[in-house]
Amino acid sequence: MKRWKGPGDLAVPVVEVDLRVGGRYRVNMRAPDGSEHRVTGTYRVVDPPRKLVYTWLWETNPDMGETVVTVEFRDLGGSTEVVLTHEWFPTEQDRTNHELGWTGAFEKLQSLLVAEPA
Repeated sequence: MKRWKGPGDLAVPVVEVDLRVGGRYRVNMRAPDGSEHRVTGTYRVVDPPRKLVYTWLWETNPDMGETVVTVEFRDLGGSTEVVLTHEWFPTEQDRTNHELGWTGAFEKLQSLLVAEPA
């Protein structure tokens, strides 16, 4: 997760995960200028290999409030489709910003998977 979680040129120096219902996670993303973006949350659903649901709260911007992320893994017979839904944003701009962030993170993940075939 450290290699792909942050979009663009964000590094991810800290990832803490307690992957169980009620467990918490924390991700610290660092921009090249040294600014940090820290997110934390709690796992609500852990249903391997099908689904994860967890809360998302910016420690560095708590006024945005808590949102919810659902990640579904769909077996396509020889490949897996990942469907991510992030909801409950207070503004359309917050939703758009997160869509850009997730897109950038998944682009990093895809490049890692292509570069490192199984």
